[in-house]
Amino acid sequence: MPGKNKDEKYKNIKKKKLETSLETLCKGYPIEFKEYMEYCRSLKFEEDPDYKYCVNLFEKCMKRHQLDSKVLDFTWKQNRLSKDKEALKNSMLDVIRKKPKNENSKSLLPKESGIAVA
Repeated sequence: MPGKNKDEKYKNIKKKKLETSLETLCKGYPIEFKEYMEYCRSLKFEEDPDYKYCVNLFEKCMKRHQLDSKVLDFTWKQNRLSKDKEALKNSMLDVIRKKPKNENSKSLLPKESGIAVA
């Protein structure tokens, strides 16, 4: 969110958050996400949340989607590790493919860069 200064930027962010309805925010997600947000918004500042209620909301959602709430499945972490492994593999292959630099070479660019040198 743009702003002329830091204060204006954060005022714009706050305004956008207040303008965004829960229907818009939770569109495409299970109904429990909206219920959770409504519950959180209803809490008074000094009020302790009912954690059992919150956990039950999401356990109900997981059960409906045939997911086991006891199995911790951090697929985002696996995806990240796979991407990091692939990037490392590619950088090592790049090093292996490079030929020793020739002193008479006209260019500092590798041939596979696709940039022609006159």
